[in-house]
Amino acid sequence: MFNNDLFDDEFNQPLPKAETKLPQNYTKDLQALPEKIKTTTFAKLKYIQWLEANIQGGWTQKNLEPLLKLMPDVEGEKKPSWRTAARWYSAYTNADKNIMALIPSHQKKGNRERDTTTDKFFEKALERYLVKEKPSVASAYKFYKDLVIIENDSVVDSVLKPLTYKAFKNRIDNLPQYEVMIARYGKRLADIAYNKVEGHKRPIRVLEKVEIDHTPLDLILLDDELHIPLGRPTLTMLVDVYSHCIVGYYFSFSEPSYDAVRRAMLNAMKPKSEVAKLYPDTINEWKCAGKIETLVVDNGAEFWSNSLELACEEIGINTQYNPVAKPWLKPFVERMFGTINTELLDPVPGKTFSNILQKHEYNPKKDAIMRFTTFMQLFHKWVVDVYHQDADSRFKYIPSQLWDQGFNTLPPTMLSDADLQQLDVVLSISNHRVLRKGGIRLENLSYDSTELANYRKQFSHKVSQEVLIKLNPDDISYIYVYLDKLEHYIKVPCIDPNGYTQNLSLNQHKINIRIHRDFISGSIDNVGLAKARMFIHNKIQNEFEELKNAPKHSKVKGGKALAKHQNISSDSQKSITHSKPVEAKKVTPKEQPTDSWDDFISDLDGF
Repeated sequence: MFNNDLFDDEFNQPLPKAETKLPQNYTKDLQALPEKIKTTTFAKLKYIQWLEANIQGGWTQKNLEPLLKLMPDVEGEKKPSWRTAARWYSAYTNADKNIMALIPSHQKKGNRERDTTTDKFFEKALERYLVKEKPSVASAYKFYKDLVIIENDSVVDSVLKPLTYKAFKNRIDNLPQYEVMIARYGKRLADIAYNKVEGHKRPIRVLEKVEIDHTPLDLILLDDELHIPLGRPTLTMLVDVYSHCIVGYYFSFSEPSYDAVRRAMLNAMKPKSEVAKLYPDTINEWKCAGKIETLVVDNGAEFWSNSLELACEEIGINTQYNPVAKPWLKPFVERMFGTINTELLDPVPGKTFSNILQKHEYNPKKDAIMRFTTFMQLFHKWVVDVYHQDADSRFKYIPSQLWDQGFNTLPPTMLSDADLQQLDVVLSISNHRVLRKGGIRLENLSYDSTELANYRKQFSHKVSQEVLIKLNPDDISYIYVYLDKLEHYIKVPCIDPNGYTQNLSLNQHKINIRIHRDFISGSIDNVGLAKARMFIHNKIQNEFEELKNAPKHSKVKGGKALAKHQNISSDSQKSITHSKPVEAKKVTPKEQPTDSWDDFISDLDGF
């Protein structure tokens, strides 16, 4: 039914050469080894078999250490530490449970016995190395060598020879690197780095596999009204691997973030009828919509977001992480970025150049004449009426025809209105907040409703109740709150009698907070405050002198007030005389910067 050469242009690209690892050939069988080596190997196997029969869960320190205390001794090899047992098991299973994998490593290297007199110090140095603080090998070696030196100094006639740095590092490098990465970086990153990455498998239907990535376009755009340069926009785009269609995109002038990913995914999965109304000049229909099955992402921080991972799990989207610095495993979206820069942007005034030597006398900011909304219109028309309708350079396919063919054969899951509403909730930014009297506080705003107040009545006011919330960064006038006991979300409005949050984005609100804080800071009369504090201090000192000089029977009032002011208590047992005067300092109020808006918002956190 399908053309066998359909994807040849995509999959016949030259890939980096990988060294083929041949199966290991054992020149000796177990019977040919020395008796001591055979005994040691069988002992290691007995230990592994006993642990395998009794362990519950993974081969971790928590699960292994209790079993090692109960495990009987086997002649030929002393009981291993939990880390050594895990290392033996890893080697054994990686060799398809071949006992030859348990042969001591020094035997495989030509019967060269390794000096093990300092192994206990190596183990201690290894424990210091395998921690989340990620110390260097040099630091671990210095610790190991110090232990050996101290041992030699404390024991008479002890002449232990430490390993050389090279030998120490080789032993570190020969450890199972997956286990090392778990200890130093955590299991999640270790899984991403070492889990098997399958080669390209041709999808058989649309939206079976979709690639997503960001890129700054080589173009400077202008503001629609002020006509000033806005800079280079960042494009977040999703490309369907089966049809080569652009299924969704999002433009912004911010750094790549989860919010950009969220918006692009919403654009990709929702029907494009509303988008078509914004661009009536488009001739063809943008049919791409439906549930994505697998989303292929790289290792950018925005793709490691817990919000994205949880959202994909809830929607039912598989997330495939590509290894670092291997863009050829995500070729479709990478090639599409090049196509946009060469085919669409070449004739547009304001184009920048990736290579500075290509610029010559061209000034993109000076020559830019394209407004942002105009470019959005042209980009949309190019996607729908040009790229989707045109054949590739080798005349192998037309994206829109491939989409129709795949859609008619194996259509994707289309989202109902209820699904689309749920999608908005699921893809919102996730967070946890404490539910207390007055509702929920978030970004200096309060959210509450009658339904939330009634739910709050089920819990003691003395116990903090944490709830999951979802925030739409486009509109912070409401949040979604998940009620765990009722197992559903409710929409909770912001307590906002003045309408401040209506259609207000999270980024705008953060900027407003910054402006207000700097305004208040610049409006404080620091000199006046210092003089007032000095007056209070002098008044207290006068009261003290009056108390000190008065007869004991004199009825001087104010002692309790002074003690209260000076914080006299069981935790602060001091006299009311122990108080330092406050000196007035002339402070110039902080001036509000007005000439560098980029500097003003540059340190706002992304979301």
